[in-house]
Amino acid sequence: MFVLRVLSLAVAAALPSLAVACAPDATGRCIALDGGGEAQLDASLRLRGMYYDPTRFGIQGREDGYGLLRALSSVAIRRDRWEGMVQLGVHAEQGRDGGPGGTDRGALDLQQGYVRWHGDHLSWQLGRQEAAYGSSRLLSVRDGPNIRLAFDGVRARWQQGGLTLDAMALRPVDNRMGAFDDRSDRGQYLLGGYATWQGARAGNGLDLYLLDYGRDGARFASASGDERRTSLGTRWFARHPRWDANIEAVAQRGTLARRQGGQGDLAIRAWTLASDSGVRWPDAPWQPRIGVKLDIASGDRNASDERLGTFNAMYPKSAYFSEASLLAPANLMDVQPTLTLAPHANVSTELGVQLAWKHQRSDAIYTTPAPLAAVPGTAGTPRRIGQQYKWETSWQASNHWTWKGQLAWFEAGPGLRAAGGRDSLFASVVGAWQW
Repeated sequence: MFVLRVLSLAVAAALPSLAVACAPDATGRCIALDGGGEAQLDASLRLRGMYYDPTRFGIQGREDGYGLLRALSSVAIRRDRWEGMVQLGVHAEQGRDGGPGGTDRGALDLQQGYVRWHGDHLSWQLGRQEAAYGSSRLLSVRDGPNIRLAFDGVRARWQQGGLTLDAMALRPVDNRMGAFDDRSDRGQYLLGGYATWQGARAGNGLDLYLLDYGRDGARFASASGDERRTSLGTRWFARHPRWDANIEAVAQRGTLARRQGGQGDLAIRAWTLASDSGVRWPDAPWQPRIGVKLDIASGDRNASDERLGTFNAMYPKSAYFSEASLLAPANLMDVQPTLTLAPHANVSTELGVQLAWKHQRSDAIYTTPAPLAAVPGTAGTPRRIGQQYKWETSWQASNHWTWKGQLAWFEAGPGLRAAGGRDSLFASVVGAWQW
């Protein structure tokens, strides 16, 4: 904590013309600049211990436990209609079987760095930036992995009344382990627009979006090649004191250009429908909420035809179904009832059960991390994947510290056992500090 605080203050000290704090503030992050404007400082630290027994359901995986550390520090300068932001990050991993994954470790590097201009209705942001939209089913910062997802590119926004319209041209950042060596991933891109209309009641609205996605060397259970996919989606969301709803539908079209000689392109025809709704009793002890999540993500019906039916969520949050991140939203049908309780003002806990099946038996079971990874040997196995039991608790210990505990038990069904899969245990403890 002390190192991060000093790092933030050192960055600020290097800026010219710093004066007294803008206003009394418990976090002490705002500093006024002579001649107008302000500097905002921020720092965070996350420690996470994780345990799997085994990883990847025991299919090319085994028992593994390891630790992760993420340290971020940033400074944002605002003056008139302009803003500049620089965020540096250090990421460490210790004890992972086989060494760190692609989102585990990185020396000092630029996590975000952009310039932003805003007018009365129009604004734009250019540089390295994080991007999350809607309920993060297709585009998120992916906070679960040690290195958060960032993009290089530009976004523009038009906002008037309850309408917000974003246009974007982005490439994801290719994380490398050295210092200041991260680059744009030239094999991927994301173009498109995202519109949100907010109703008169806060928390109610409608999203409509069109996203064009490209990925070279994409691999699915039935084919591999260069993927070009367009997603047309809509989301309706509502939040009231006693109930809430979040329903999203996406249709995808495109092509998968196979690289092997003599094989033509596959036509992509995929879709998904997902919902997360619940009822709550805010005046009852522990303020219970009973919810249910329903998801269908299409799979590939026939590996021998000229179509690819596997849905690709592109850049979803890793904890799509639970913090264990065992299943990806592709070729999947699931039902997940949940119970959320607040036994204390600073404590919340959720219990849930997930029942999961493959949408198409011929296709594989897919797991994280993104991009999609097919579990070997699961194409053609029975449709029933299994059931997952989860418990997740969050404790706001102070203004700066948050602690989370997470447990999950996945009972493998015939779809996994036919490929050599077995029951899996997941446990995690997370400590996050914010200044």
